[in-house]
Amino acid sequence: MKVQSARFGEIEVAEDSVLQFVSAILGFQEETQYVLIPQVEESPFQYIQSIKDPNLTFVLADPFLFCADYEFTIEDRWLQKLDLQSQEDVDIRAITTVRSSSDISINLKAPIVINKKSKEAMQIVLDSADYSTRYSLLNGQGEAK
Repeated sequence: MKVQSARFGEIEVAEDSVLQFVSAILGFQEETQYVLIPQVEESPFQYIQSIKDPNLTFVLADPFLFCADYEFTIEDRWLQKLDLQSQEDVDIRAITTVRSSSDISINLKAPIVINKKSKEAMQIVLDSADYSTRYSLLNGQGEAK
């Protein structure tokens, strides 16, 4: 399938790369379908592109690569909503924001949980005060500057 992207132009993606958000990304309630755009294999980052809005692209990262002690429990209600049966079916990503070369952060407070089998996803907000929405990737601090 072909998807228009302001960032990448027209891109051809596999049908099975579509993520269906059963609960939208906060602030983007109208957008529930995104495609995963493959990156260089060694890169900790990947993009998701809205299927409907060419101007809506997010940079995702594996939060465990940047915060070694990052952990949380996925509540039963979220497990059921995503029909997650096994830990092997779960993929966790977090939205990364690049404001400048010295201000790059990742949102550890609201990770994206993906069912790798069904390709359903949702952003959840953790109750824990231990994690910030702006965890700096450059200095590992909870609040990016």
